[in-house]
Amino acid sequence: MRLNYVYVLKRIGFALITLFVAITVNFLLPRLMGGNPADTLASEMALGSPEVAEALKKQFGLESSNIFFQYKQYLIQLFQGNMGISYVNYPAPVIEVVLKALPWTLGTVLIATLFSYAIGWMIGIKGAWKSGSLFDNTSLFTSFFLNSVPYFWIGIIMIMIFSFHLDWLPLGKAIPSDYDTLTFMGKVAAIIKHAILPVVTMVIASLAGHILVLRNNLMSVLSEDYMLLAKAKGLSTRRRKYIYGARNALLPSFTGLMITLGHVIGGALTMEIVFSYPGVGLLTFNAILNHDFPLIQGSFLFIAISVIIANLIADIMYPFIDPRVALE
Repeated sequence: MRLNYVYVLKRIGFALITLFVAITVNFLLPRLMGGNPADTLASEMALGSPEVAEALKKQFGLESSNIFFQYKQYLIQLFQGNMGISYVNYPAPVIEVVLKALPWTLGTVLIATLFSYAIGWMIGIKGAWKSGSLFDNTSLFTSFFLNSVPYFWIGIIMIMIFSFHLDWLPLGKAIPSDYDTLTFMGKVAAIIKHAILPVVTMVIASLAGHILVLRNNLMSVLSEDYMLLAKAKGLSTRRRKYIYGARNALLPSFTGLMITLGHVIGGALTMEIVFSYPGVGLLTFNAILNHDFPLIQGSFLFIAISVIIANLIADIMYPFIDPRVALE
């Protein structure tokens, strides 16, 4: 299929508009919280010196109470690649603080999404193929239940079982206190061990959506004429199930996978607070508690960009994955 550049440009334009709206909302929300952290920081540094406070306000773009002036300064700095300086981590730049936390979040989110999708694919396909069976009814009931359970509740249950009662896995954090004394393989093992509970929590919490989508897609595919023809021609059950059925059921779920990625990222932010995992979620939570405007904006901006890019990739790639979809 030839690439339709008009379609691609339209999708990119829509993504840019969405990003601009996200940037604007991202600017306004922290300021609705009230307070001026520059004064607090100045009092900590120079016993409330007015000169220090004014210098910090100018550095943070808060020298004027005019919201439009602050917004203009925010956009200018943003397009220069400057997200400001974190109040809590002063004088560290926001982008430096966020980039330290980002790998922890992206690592757990990507691993959890892949596992969740793979497991959901297997359960959904089997449930649709044996529609009405005990397995199908059980998976449906479990999916509806999990779909209504928040991430933090699952995380708390996992901690109670595997950390408190069984003492198999760490209570939280991403690395142990003796991390620096470990060998290279010991460090890798420690990181994996600390990531198990957060990843499993996200897999369980996001599993229901994949099961239901893939099951419903396959149920729709099974009613197609070509599936009846394949059965009439005497093709094996395995071939009809995976080559004709599952492959075509997977196509519509690709876009859903990218959309689900945004949901998983949102859940990961809550999960990181529960497990004290040093990702963007815990970073954002601490920034909110300390009214750290630049850090709040930087964290949410990275999250927004990740979700927008994922959806843009899905929009552009989907017509190539499913030729039946016209780019127009």
